[in-house]
Amino acid sequence: MSLRRYILGTVTANLALVGALLWQTARPSAPAPAPAPRGKLAVTTRVSTEVVIEPAARLPEVKVPRSPPFQWSSVESTNYFVCLTNLLAIGCPKETARDILEARVADEFRVRLRELVRPFNAQFWQSVADGKALGKMLDGTPTEKEVEELTEEQKRIQAELQAVLGKETKTDKPGRNEQFGHLAEEKQTGLTTLDGRHAKEREALNREVAKAPPAERAAKQKELRERQGTERRALFSDGEWAEAELRRSPQARQVRELRGYADKPENLRAQAEALREFDTAHPRPTPRDPKRPFDDPDFNAKLEERETQRKAQLTARLGEAGFATFERGSDPRFHTLLKLARRLEVQPASAAQWLELQTASQKLVRQTRQNAGLADDARAVALLAIRVETERTLQAAVGARGWSAYQRHAGDWLKQLSD
Repeated sequence: MSLRRYILGTVTANLALVGALLWQTARPSAPAPAPAPRGKLAVTTRVSTEVVIEPAARLPEVKVPRSPPFQWSSVESTNYFVCLTNLLAIGCPKETARDILEARVADEFRVRLRELVRPFNAQFWQSVADGKALGKMLDGTPTEKEVEELTEEQKRIQAELQAVLGKETKTDKPGRNEQFGHLAEEKQTGLTTLDGRHAKEREALNREVAKAPPAERAAKQKELRERQGTERRALFSDGEWAEAELRRSPQARQVRELRGYADKPENLRAQAEALREFDTAHPRPTPRDPKRPFDDPDFNAKLEERETQRKAQLTARLGEAGFATFERGSDPRFHTLLKLARRLEVQPASAAQWLELQTASQKLVRQTRQNAGLADDARAVALLAIRVETERTLQAAVGARGWSAYQRHAGDWLKQLSD
């Protein structure tokens, strides 16, 4: 009995075990967790995904920026050609670009040249005392080379601008205005600006009145000249104006053109001032017939009287020797003879000697022509004898080497002695 119970119990347990296995197999199984490493805690994480639906994003607003206002700094450059390129790039017409660059080049080169020659411009009367043009004072100085380099630079810029613009660029030549060398820099700059504006006003008026009646045109031009003269005068003090007027006077030019005459700058200035005062007090007489002035006896008498007064004033101021030197230095014949003396490499005193011979000979010829007691044949023989003797004396004074040069450059008057 006991064996039978043992077998039934074993069968029942096996059946129960099979049923449990079948039930376990039929049930959906969860994934087995990954085995945890030894010594660490196994954690199972459940991830939950949540989907949120948002409304579609709005497109951003696009604002087109406006063109910024024009600024000169956007095209300005210290390089003329960069500035030109920028002007053309913004649509500036070539003519306008040319006007802008012409004014700029002229102004900048004028300022640079003025700075170079400023020490020399201040020496107006010193240049007169040295007997040389103001520009000649630069000869042999470092400033001369700097001026030449500046001039070459300007020419180069002009040529390059011409190549770019297709037309010759006219720029002001930076001159040296000796008349205003005594003015301060700001006044010279103001005067240059004023002169430029006045020139444009005259051009505009000439176009405006080109077809106007002559009387109307002359009246408007006179009105413009008077107004511009008033504006120009307002830039100067009384002393500055007086000095400028003296420097541009014919008397100052006469003193500047003296040759072989040396004196201190202040004395030469005083000399020009004295000449101007005399000419103002004793105006030159006017002949009845301008075409034949010396046929008028009254004119000749007045002219001789004026010359006597002038000689007396200059002699009192300069002395006999000083007056003689002044008269000789003013004589165009002496200027020619000085050039010849330099060509022949002889002393200036030789030129003075040649002039004395010429003056004496011409005076003798004049007396011979005016001698009413001479017959025509006798006068012709006398004039020929004067010429022969003059040529012989001059040839001995000039020398054999220089005689042909004298005849070519200063001997035309010899032919007139016996004509």
